[in-house]
Amino acid sequence: MPDVKATILERDLNPYHSFISSFFAGFAELGVVNQGSINIVAKRAAEYLYTYLEAKEILPDMSAVPGDTIAEIVKNLILYINKILNLMGGYDLQEAGDDQVVLLIAGDKCRICPKGVGGAEVKGTLCPIPSFIESLINKIAGKEILDLVTNGIEKEGTTCIAYYQIKS
Repeated sequence: MPDVKATILERDLNPYHSFISSFFAGFAELGVVNQGSINIVAKRAAEYLYTYLEAKEILPDMSAVPGDTIAEIVKNLILYINKILNLMGGYDLQEAGDDQVVLLIAGDKCRICPKGVGGAEVKGTLCPIPSFIESLINKIAGKEILDLVTNGIEKEGTTCIAYYQIKS
């Protein structure tokens, strides 16, 4: 289990970050959640957040989202989502060829990781971000422009990686 106090300070967590990460971690340790179920729950959460944004009248107008390509538009939508939720302390979206983009998240700066923040002592990943991003962006766009290629998140050192297919 990580040093919780140090993690709170280092990653600049708010109470919601601590709650959500430890909530998912607790379910994982009970064996009632895995990456597959996290993906389903994240998609549901995206639909509810979409409704929240709609009710608060803060949904982005797709015709006003900057970007000359779908990849650039997706990058700006991720920026918008992260400004609202402050999920990731460090991230980038890069083109990966063959109409794919890759989301690179600094794992040591993520604010909702059930393992790194919530302290889940389980194998595999439990990241809700890739599925959540895919679902919310597609909902905002009003059509499928992003398709998650990876099952969830892949780890390379301290970087968490998710690949998406760009749809036109």
